[in-house]
Amino acid sequence: MEWQQIEYFIEVAKLQHMTNAAKELSVTQPALSRSIATLEKEIGVELFERRGRNLVLNRYGEIFLERSQTALREIEKAKQEIADQINPWSGILSLCFPHILGAELFPTMLGAFRERYADIRFELNQCTTDELVLQISNNSCDFGITTWESVNENFHWHLIGKSELYLAMPLHHAWANRKSIRLEELHREPYVGLKPSCALSYTVEELLTRSGVEPNTVYRADELDMVAGLVSAGFGISLLPKTLGIRHYPMAWVKVSDPVSELTVGLVWKKDRKLTPASEVFLAFVQERYPRASE
Repeated sequence: MEWQQIEYFIEVAKLQHMTNAAKELSVTQPALSRSIATLEKEIGVELFERRGRNLVLNRYGEIFLERSQTALREIEKAKQEIADQINPWSGILSLCFPHILGAELFPTMLGAFRERYADIRFELNQCTTDELVLQISNNSCDFGITTWESVNENFHWHLIGKSELYLAMPLHHAWANRKSIRLEELHREPYVGLKPSCALSYTVEELLTRSGVEPNTVYRADELDMVAGLVSAGFGISLLPKTLGIRHYPMAWVKVSDPVSELTVGLVWKKDRKLTPASEVFLAFVQERYPRASE
């Protein structure tokens, strides 16, 4: 069954006349008659009754007309929705981001973008790092916000911000009053870490490995709130950024003197995916606002 047959059928049902429908559709009457006959053969029943020179729908034709018109409306709606999404000035962008990276970065970046492109809408999806990579890989999401350590060579990555990492520790810890600490001093120190589902874990693990540090990890959490809670309760220390969500916990924050410890955050997208016009507008905005790039 071809879509053209459906359109021909709807026109004949509307005009109730084969010749008039053929003129309206700019096809010959024999061609239109063959199309209707082929459609009826495929469905298995006749759809019209002849009354003089007119064709009138029978009960099967009425059923098929109702469903055909519904299908036509849905197809037109889908076409319009797609057109709206790919319109560079009024499309829809989907972005996914891990919990740790969304609270402070998104309002500033997206707010500035919306001031310039008010009609482009966003679909925001908070997820784990693994889910972020999967959604971008299968084209379910246009862009992601994550660390460069958490993606591979199949993705582009553009730097949009850095946050210094500190050693967070209980207020009563022996190091709490120090001005700075070298990461190598953490060796065998009780430590509260993060599970791989958190983007920060990739950055921290690389820093610790590069420094030859093997802390005594007593617990791994999914989110920073849990890490901060355990640190403030005296379970151990942790390498964390001073994000808004955990600054209220009673902890001491000590600077890391060596090596440079920071969380790098960037925009990530799939290399072999053709960007929509709205996506190209957003990417150009990000590259203009944050000109330092890395892949």
